[in-house]
Amino acid sequence: MFQRLGEQGSYRVASSRYPLAEVDPLRPTLPGGSGDAAGLARALEAALPLAVTPEAQLTTLERFGGFVAAVDAAGAEVGGVSWFDQARLRVALEACGDEVLVLRADVSGIQEFIYRAESSRALRSLRARSFYLELLAVHALRHLLRLCGVSRANVAYVGGGGFQLYLPGRFAAQVREFAQSFDDWLWRAHQGGLGFSVASVIVSPAEARSGTGFQRDLSAELGRQKARRRAGRLSAVFGGVSSPVLRQRQENSLSDALIEFGGRLPRASHIEVREAGQADGNGWVTVGDRAYRPLRASPGEPLPPDRLALNSLTDVDAFPMFTGNYVTRVRDVPLPLRNVDADQGEGPHSVASHEQLVDLALGQPRLALFRCDADNMGTYFAGGIPGHSAARHATLSRLMSLFFQGYVNAICAQRDPLLPGVPQAARSAAEGHGRYLNIIYSGGDDAVVVGAWNEVLTFAVDLRRAYRAFTGGNDRLGLSGGAFIAKAKYPLRRMADLAHEAEVLAKQVEENGKVVKDGFVPFLTTDGPGRDPSAAVRWNVFAALDGAGGGMDRTLDLLAAFLTLSGPGSGPDGVELNVKRAFLWKLQAFAQRDGDAWRLPLLHYALARTTPPAEQLLAWQALQRTLLRRDTWPHLGHVLGFLHLARPTAQERMD
Repeated sequence: MFQRLGEQGSYRVASSRYPLAEVDPLRPTLPGGSGDAAGLARALEAALPLAVTPEAQLTTLERFGGFVAAVDAAGAEVGGVSWFDQARLRVALEACGDEVLVLRADVSGIQEFIYRAESSRALRSLRARSFYLELLAVHALRHLLRLCGVSRANVAYVGGGGFQLYLPGRFAAQVREFAQSFDDWLWRAHQGGLGFSVASVIVSPAEARSGTGFQRDLSAELGRQKARRRAGRLSAVFGGVSSPVLRQRQENSLSDALIEFGGRLPRASHIEVREAGQADGNGWVTVGDRAYRPLRASPGEPLPPDRLALNSLTDVDAFPMFTGNYVTRVRDVPLPLRNVDADQGEGPHSVASHEQLVDLALGQPRLALFRCDADNMGTYFAGGIPGHSAARHATLSRLMSLFFQGYVNAICAQRDPLLPGVPQAARSAAEGHGRYLNIIYSGGDDAVVVGAWNEVLTFAVDLRRAYRAFTGGNDRLGLSGGAFIAKAKYPLRRMADLAHEAEVLAKQVEENGKVVKDGFVPFLTTDGPGRDPSAAVRWNVFAALDGAGGGMDRTLDLLAAFLTLSGPGSGPDGVELNVKRAFLWKLQAFAQRDGDAWRLPLLHYALARTTPPAEQLLAWQALQRTLLRRDTWPHLGHVLGFLHLARPTAQERMD
């Protein structure tokens, strides 16, 4: 699938590629080795008799057939389509009859809802707030499936706060009625802050199977519906009686519920679902006529009849929900490094605050917020998939959701430093915990994380490398992103806006005078200009994406050369180089004078005026030779940005 996007010609024959795992690419759970089709088939035959209901059978087929290539009637491989998606789309369209209602829906107001959380308590509920938005989409999707009497097979995709369904055309009126009622509920519950927008078209089964023609129209119509979702509500917006006290009370009540909900979420294996009137106890959030609460299943204990299974396909009687739910809890921080806020009363299972995360940063205590987005996916989904069909659309959607809502957790849990010579805080003893960061949002084809600046930087590199492996090494499939770095108390909403500016800069990266995207802005700070094109670099210039460095071709290669001068004082509190800071400031001046006639003399002056460390003379001489190579100069600004953050000031060391 991925190797054909952006190319011409026929699909290639599939082979076993990264990854063959249902949720975690680091822990394959499917039977047999990579490419063991016979072992997979035997496991499927053993599991199917245990799946009693159609929904259970569908989940079983997804687990064992999601990575198996589809075949046609003659037994030839159908490129870019999984066997599971081929089978379920056939069943779904047959259930629709002669008219297929293709429905696309989206929860709007997501950014405003997440980032308006500014109080210390609301900030602790960030991950729960974004999960709540995912829950809104799943709630609406499941209601529509029940309304139309169809199964999860009819879901084209779900993720990023939206979904697309194939429904029987005869239910068009009931679908519109529910969409309006759910939008009304969101309006009342969130005072117009959130909305539910839908776009639909009725097509024949043949048109639905082809998947072409109507996808772009649906995207355009959904955009128009979202833009005018307040139409007809102007009196409520401008003339209604609104009490700031009531609004604040609603916000505080929701934040309190989400803090309790979010404290249970990292340990949860399921989400219990009940009718709203039957929810008793703590930890529940209500969506329409249903209440939801995270649940950790214990061996031998009965599970509730209605439940969502988080990041797992093994509970075949549950509705599977993939979500990027990785967070750092207070208990995940090693006890000697744990800084418990005086006002933190939620206990060790609560999510670590921003102040606690920056205490774990290398060098300067700084927080980074990183935003990224897969390049050009909107074009592909709107009809740009070669040989576009409903099955290929479903396969691509499912795999993208699997990466950004499933595999992203495993990437967060990795523990290796950015480079072998880069120190980092001691890792947690908790199983499954790696980086000191929190996912704010991850779904569809984008992600937002916040955490200690060096942990976020390392995660960003890991994510890009994993995405390259996941997409078969296709150079046309980029991932543009940017990080904004500031102190822990910097307003979150402003951080998100500036990280978005960094992401926009990353999408404007050029190569040979042509915009190619696939860029990265690693060190946007309050000290730097917000729209400086030099802040962005192509990923394959910043780091070796296939994991193997060499020479001085990458920014991280040059950083490794500097780290050979690390002194005995280097450690998790900061990197100490055996050269004076004045040398680095001279290099900074050199890096900023691109095209200046005095540039090269300035470099020679900086090198000549620096006293070489006697015990590291060979390393110093090697670094001198490296810095005199012109091909290393474009990397110097970002290397110095890292070293500036990694070397704490004297006052920060005292603190």
